[in-house]
Amino acid sequence: MPEPRAGLDDVDVVLLVHREPPALLARHHAALAAVTGPGWRGRVLLVENAAAPATSAAARAELATRYPDAEKQVLSAPRNLGFARAMDLALSACTGRYALLVNSDGEPEPRVLHRLAEVLDAEPRAVWAAPAVHGPGEDDDPPGPPFEAAELGGTALLVRRAEFLAAGGFDPLYFFYNEDRDASRRLRAAGHLLLRVPDVRFRHGKEGRTARGVFLREWHYARTVQVLRVQHADRPLRAMPSLLAGRVRAVAAHLRDGDLPGAAGIALAALELPRGLLAAAARRRRPWDGARLATWLDRNRLPVTQLSPSSAAPSRSR
Repeated sequence: MPEPRAGLDDVDVVLLVHREPPALLARHHAALAAVTGPGWRGRVLLVENAAAPATSAAARAELATRYPDAEKQVLSAPRNLGFARAMDLALSACTGRYALLVNSDGEPEPRVLHRLAEVLDAEPRAVWAAPAVHGPGEDDDPPGPPFEAAELGGTALLVRRAEFLAAGGFDPLYFFYNEDRDASRRLRAAGHLLLRVPDVRFRHGKEGRTARGVFLREWHYARTVQVLRVQHADRPLRAMPSLLAGRVRAVAAHLRDGDLPGAAGIALAALELPRGLLAAAARRRRPWDGARLATWLDRNRLPVTQLSPSSAAPSRSR
C-alpha cells in the first residue's frame, strides 16, 4: 500500500494537449517544473485530447525530464473531447486532495501552487482558487489579498478535487468555452466560494491565430455563450431579444474589422441557436449535478496508462 501523500505531494497536476507545438510545451513545462519544485512526488496526468503525434511525443518527453520523482500517467482520447469532458475524466482519474489545471499556452510564476494551496487550506468553503491572469484580453488583477470572485476562468485553477466533482464538475454540454462560467455559477449557488489570489500570476501567452483557429474560437465561444445566457437567465424569454441583437452586432463588428473568419464563426453559431435553446431548457428542467456527472463518467471512462520512470513509453495501469 502506498504511503499517504502530504503537502504539495498531495496535489495532482492535469495537463491537456491537442495540437500544441513542442517549443510551446517546452516553455510551459520549464515554468511548471519551477512551480512544483525539485523532489515533487505528486502525480502528473497528461490528457492527450486526440493529440497530434509530435505534440504527444513532446509532452511525454517533458514529463519524463521535468518531473523525475512524480508519478506520471497518460489518458488518451481518440477524439477531441473538448475541455469540459476531458477535465472531468482526468479529475476522476486523479486521487490528490487538490488538482492544478493550467493551460498549456501559459507560464505560472514559481509561487503559484504553494500560494493557491495555502489559500484553499485557510478557507474550507472555497473550491477553486486562481491567480491573476496576465496576457492579451485578460483582466490581470493588480497585486493584493485574495478576494471572493463571482466567476473564475479555467485558464489556471487549483481545484478542491472531490468537492468539485461532487458538485458536478464541468458540464459536458459545454464542449469548449464557458464551461468555467457555468461551473462558477453552479458552485456559488451551492454555497461554495471562488477565490482570486492576485499576489501570484499566470502569464497567458496566446500564440498567433490562423484563419481556421479564429473561426473555431468564435464559433465555439458563441455557441456556448448563447446556451449559458439562456440557461442561467432569471427570465429566459426576456433574454432572447438582447441575445439576438448581440449576435447581429458581433457579426457586424467583425466584418468592419475585416475579420471574415470570426464573423463566419459567430453567424454559424447563430444558426445553432434553436438547438442551444433546447439544451438550455433541458438543463433548467434538470440541472447538472454530481449524480449526473457520476453516471456520465461511468459511461465514458477511458483507461489510464502509466509512464515508466526511465522513458516516455507508457505501460497500461488500469
